[in-house]
Amino acid sequence: MEIKRLTIENLDEFIELRSEGLTLSPEAFGESLVEYTTKTYDQHKANFPKTDDNFIIGAFENSKLVGVVGFFQKRAEKMKHKGAIWGMYITPSQRGTGLGKKLLQFAIDQAILIEDILQIELAVISTNIPAKKLYESLDFISFGVEKRAICVGGVFYDEDHMVKVIK
Repeated sequence: MEIKRLTIENLDEFIELRSEGLTLSPEAFGESLVEYTTKTYDQHKANFPKTDDNFIIGAFENSKLVGVVGFFQKRAEKMKHKGAIWGMYITPSQRGTGLGKKLLQFAIDQAILIEDILQIELAVISTNIPAKKLYESLDFISFGVEKRAICVGGVFYDEDHMVKVIK
């Protein structure tokens, strides 16, 4: 297993894995598959993170992208001490292997290198117990629940908001 920052050269693989996640776990993402797949390749390319404070970490098994997690530092002057985890997804065949923890820890380790980052936030569907346990195992704590945060096909999902203080 290789874990590393994705570059623009990984864009096609990222689009494929993100589309899989949006298909298999639509409640886990704020973006819908329709919204994602109607973007042009140039839009995907323009939106792909390219800076030290905005990145995607990928896990490769036999040169195939099997897991991802994104991170970005908030831009506003009063919030630049905060970063956010987004878009975490592990392909089903790799779940339960410890990959999620390794992937997330790699992203946290990269975020800690950003001088201003003091804490990292994320949101997770309240009923996704395995994901919540993963986040808790890396010292994220819940600080609130957003009721009806996501609506997929007329079904509402609550989100737990979690934070990890790192400095």
